[in-house]
Amino acid sequence: MKSGKLKFLIAAGGTGGHLFPALALIDNLKRSLDDNCDFIFVGNYKRIEGSIIPKLGYKLVEIDIFGLKGLFRPENLLLPYKIIKSVNQVLKLIKQEQIIAVIATGAYLSYPPGIAAYYAHVPLFLMESNIRPGKVIRKLSAKANLIFTSFEETRKYFNSKLDHKIINTGNPIRMNLMESKNKGEARVKFGLDTKLPTILVIGGSLGAISINKAIEHNLENFAKSKLQLIWQTGKNYKLDRKPPSNVALYEFIDNMADAYAASDIVVARAGATTVAEITALGLPSILIPLPNAANSEQHLNAKFLESKNACILLNDSSAREKIFDLISNIIYDSKKLSEMADNSKSLGRLDAGERIAEIIISYLNK
Repeated sequence: MKSGKLKFLIAAGGTGGHLFPALALIDNLKRSLDDNCDFIFVGNYKRIEGSIIPKLGYKLVEIDIFGLKGLFRPENLLLPYKIIKSVNQVLKLIKQEQIIAVIATGAYLSYPPGIAAYYAHVPLFLMESNIRPGKVIRKLSAKANLIFTSFEETRKYFNSKLDHKIINTGNPIRMNLMESKNKGEARVKFGLDTKLPTILVIGGSLGAISINKAIEHNLENFAKSKLQLIWQTGKNYKLDRKPPSNVALYEFIDNMADAYAASDIVVARAGATTVAEITALGLPSILIPLPNAANSEQHLNAKFLESKNACILLNDSSAREKIFDLISNIIYDSKKLSEMADNSKSLGRLDAGERIAEIIISYLNK
């Protein structure tokens, strides 16, 4: 590697599932490089990276790119032009900032930086969080120097000629989540009883409509029960009534470490970041995969955990009718909860960020 401040270009955004693993990796790179590094992001100020990256003190360069809008939408005619424009923009950025490597976590945002890295002869590192790799990761895979996966099963979705590039490391998680927390003290922070069984419901950063509607539909049942909820709705879902006293309602939870610590079971989508966090923490879960994901990645993630008896998979279409009874039945089955927690913990990868950082630095030092 060259001397002086080492600059990395990060293509990670659109959703927390793409952004948070990259941020976790950055923390490990900074630690390994004694802060002798800097990180420049490309993205969109209207997406999650626009609200988080500037607050962290990193530079965010906006590129004008979008994914396919559907088969017969006229906007798609502009996509080739926008790709070329964005690739040229990133090429200039790589040269101006003397970028030493590009790290991309997938989705349409990663494509122009990945292509630019290839043409600029700058190492390209891909991170695939789901079992089945997304379209952009697959398209960039032949141009990548290394591909980090969260699951060993992901390898079979790539061309066998790329096998030497693929390293199964797990998905990096935010290290502050691993701080030791007292369950009772964590519940007090949410204004809840220290002894009642507690369910954490994660509606996502934007709001998983069907999960939120399922919980809202069952609010009276929860109000009458001896259960309590920590419920993150996401910013796009608003409850039009006051929640019961045993429901702590939040649009967004900043301190997820406390939320996880307070809970006995997690109800959530089956995104890769959620899966990585709950397994690292050894939490049992009820996972409700996003039903219309083009790649079916969430269903595969949840199916994998279910096959290891680490979660219960609940179909999105059944959530409204089944969620309360399912929670009520399992929350008092201490043996089942304990088995799921142990199996979840066995799948967790606590050192993913540290390992990826070490491998990247070693590769760049060749």
